[in-house]
Amino acid sequence: MPIFHRGSRKHRFISHTIHVRKCIAPQLVSLADRLFADDADGDAFQTALRPFFLAERPRIAILKGDEIWFHVEGPLHDCGGRTFPLGAQVFVDHRGWLQLGPVDAADLHARLREAIDAAAFNWLIEHDLLNQCEPLRSRCNRPIDDEVALRQMADAAALIYPEAEPSNA
Repeated sequence: MPIFHRGSRKHRFISHTIHVRKCIAPQLVSLADRLFADDADGDAFQTALRPFFLAERPRIAILKGDEIWFHVEGPLHDCGGRTFPLGAQVFVDHRGWLQLGPVDAADLHARLREAIDAAAFNWLIEHDLLNQCEPLRSRCNRPIDDEVALRQMADAAALIYPEAEPSNA
């Protein structure tokens, strides 16, 4: 097996070596570089992935609302022509956690996916965006697109919290 090694970087990083199959090494190197970057992107990747590793079973999907988080546990299994996760954990704000078995987890996951589709389609239709879909995902030009996004956020914040007019005192 090839050895995947990334030397320690500045500051608080340590060196770590792992053994991986040769066929997945290129993807893992790219993933590791992005995941362990000592910048805002690295922090965002780590924050996004952390909930997937907090339980005994691997999380294969996490759907989050404002008050309910739905954690689907895998791996998936085919049984009788239907695919089931091993189960799910549901966090209900101010109440706690609820464990679901494979059938209930599959049923709730299907219902939540339908609700996401319906809400997204309605929003896209309301904003007349559905006809702007492209067959391929467009790539982001980070230096330009990030700056545009930051300006859009600042403009939106200015609309929400306009600066107080100077007083004529």
